[in-house]
Amino acid sequence: MEPRRPFDPLSPAPIQPLPSPLRPPSQYIQRSDESVRILKEILDRLTGIENRLKVIEEHLKTKR
Repeated sequence: MEPRRPFDPLSPAPIQPLPSPLRPPSQYIQRSDESVRILKEILDRLTGIENRLKVIEEHLKTKR
């Protein structure tokens, strides 16, 4: 690794290309059925929380 130069606004450092956010298919790991079940359970809980918050929001709107 080369040492860092002091910041010079007249000659900025070259911009490095960003790595791709997508992984090559070889880097994906297979999800087990247990992981899928847990993710679905989390999604169901979040959906329930979202629905309760919507009810509270509507209740607060009608009180004004």
